[in-house]
This record gives sequence, C-alpha cells and structure tokens, in this order.
Amino acid sequence: MGGVAAELHTQSYRPTDIDLVGYRRHAYSQALGDLGFQREGRHWLCSFEDGEILAVEVPSDRLDDYAVEPPLIISLSPGELAVISLNDLMMDRLLQATGGEPVTFDEALRLAVAAYQRIDWAALEERATAAAAEGSFAGRALPEILARVRRKAKGLLRKQRGKGSTATSR
Repeated sequence: MGGVAAELHTQSYRPTDIDLVGYRRHAYSQALGDLGFQREGRHWLCSFEDGEILAVEVPSDRLDDYAVEPPLIISLSPGELAVISLNDLMMDRLLQATGGEPVTFDEALRLAVAAYQRIDWAALEERATAAAAEGSFAGRALPEILARVRRKAKGLLRKQRGKGSTATSR
C-alpha cells in the first residue's frame, strides 16, 4: 500500500497504482465504475490515448494496525487529500519486506534513502520491538529488516555524498 504516497513523500516518480482506503470503500468502487474505469482483478483501470494506464485499488475500509499516526492532509481545490504518514508508510514497506521478496526490500530501501532525515528511526525501532514481542512471523522479522534497511540506506547515502564531493572537487 502507498506507492503514490511514497511518491508524495519522496518527490520521486515511479509508476504505481493508487490505493484508496476509507470507510467509503464501496462508494469509491462505484464512483470509479461511473468514471469509466474497468475492473480487472483487484484493480480499476483507466486507459489513456497515449497508452498510459492508471490503476486504482481499493484494498480496505481502513489502514492496518501499522498506521498509528494521523495522516498528512494535503489541501486541494476543492477538498483535501489524506495521505499515510511517512513513518506509517515506512512501517508498511518494512512489513512487506518481511516476506523475503527482493522487490519489497528494494521499495523499503528506496523510501529510506529518499526520506532518511525525515523518518523517525527511534519510533520505528520501538514499533518493531513491540511487533516482535507479539510473536507473529512478520513481527519477529521486523527488527532485523528495519536494521538491514537502515544500514543499507546509510551506506548508500554515504556513497552518494562521496560521489558528490568527488565531482565538486575536480
């Protein structure tokens, strides 16, 4: 969950679907159909003349237990958009990475590198420790995944700074 939220928090575009979550789940689905989206599996798809496809998913009526912070509210004209907080999004990416798929680890790492200074790592460590104490497979794996992602992100950021300083010294 949260590919577009990751884009909003990192200012880094990467094609993904849009997840809508909320008490109006069934209303969202109805509205998407009314707007011309076609249902295909778990996604609602809209095709554009240039070949691009917009995919929208309505996965749940609420955010799962990992979402403990209030959402980021973005003012639009008209209305507002509630976006999962950066720390909750990071927790979601870490939980997905406990499944062992390289792509989910890479997504957690991508977010960690892009938003490293704004992530509350201490709060994530507390949450990971609490999840481990609950005893689920994902919970037990979470502290190690968090440590690996943070360690790798730090290394990549150091490497980026090193390249930047080398390039400017020439």
